[in-house]
Amino acid sequence: MKNPSLMIFRSVTYAQRAGRVLEKQGITTYMLRSQAILGGGSCSYALKVAPRELERSLEILRQCQIPVNGVYVLDQWGHYQKAQ
Repeated sequence: MKNPSLMIFRSVTYAQRAGRVLEKQGITTYMLRSQAILGGGSCSYALKVAPRELERSLEILRQCQIPVNGVYVLDQWGHYQKAQ
């Protein structure tokens, strides 16, 4: 996956649930433990998703009432920045 976006979740359970829901919709994700700085200083988990699938993924998760704590995209220098 080239230049993935990150969706941050407050627990491994939410990340796993979100990953299953998105996989059923044909969206490939990869789960990882996110850096504390991205999770607001606490343990959190992230799903990597292709940038072209980000908006669709967020809409699906909103409809399924799975909370996303943050969204990060890569900037031109390869650093993650909080999405607007």
